[in-house]
Amino acid sequence: MFILKVLLLITLAEMLVRAVAPLSWFKGENQLTFAKFTPGAIISEIRNKIAATVYSKNASGAIIRNRVTPINRRSDGQTAQRQTLASLASGWRGLTQAQRDGWNSATANFPQSDSLGQTVILTGEQLYVRCNANLTLIGQSLITAAPVPASFAVLTASIASLTASAFTVGYTPDPVPAGFSLVVRATRPVSAGKQFFAQSEFRFVAAVAAAAASPANIDAAYELIFGDKTGQVGQKVSIETFLVQNTTGLAGIAVRASALVA
Repeated sequence: MFILKVLLLITLAEMLVRAVAPLSWFKGENQLTFAKFTPGAIISEIRNKIAATVYSKNASGAIIRNRVTPINRRSDGQTAQRQTLASLASGWRGLTQAQRDGWNSATANFPQSDSLGQTVILTGEQLYVRCNANLTLIGQSLITAAPVPASFAVLTASIASLTASAFTVGYTPDPVPAGFSLVVRATRPVSAGKQFFAQSEFRFVAAVAAAAASPANIDAAYELIFGDKTGQVGQKVSIETFLVQNTTGLAGIAVRASALVA
């Protein structure tokens, strides 16, 4: 407890220094170095990083760890994602001012939750990129005008079959509603005892078109990304699914499910 209090006091001191010191003191650092926290008696919850210290949580509770710079593997998936984001950023700059104003005005209609569960409002550019990134994912045309809120059916999903030679995903509503696509993301096979999956562990596998009946066969698409499942019996795979509106790119609430390779 004493050590934790000392760490919190050091953290608060660094936050105070960074709040009042000129930016020139931190030249060369990433300027987005502040952690998010919820005020409490001292601090209730804290996320993100300050300098080389990262504040997060896992299934066991709050954790503090050293920041590690990940290896830039430049995989095909990473490269494609970066190209998509760069293209969308360029697309935003190519909008007319009236179109950008429309996106900026629409953001209040689409509140989001941050890592602390607090409600945040996106910028117009963030909303534009998010919608059009989803449209790119499901193979639909990009939009330049801001969308209006849409209603989504309550989604349920499960892994209907998972073997060395089969992988099917069941879902309701069945079939996929008209005007929507079902996005399926998945993890690689991992230890059966793993309970928590970070968002970064999921990879896009398939987009199931409107009117497609459940279950969806994603076996070939999955193995193109993660390889053959032979020899993975007893390993756990988790999926994440959500509906995307084909005309706007708006996404519904994501639903997860897990199963062991049989």
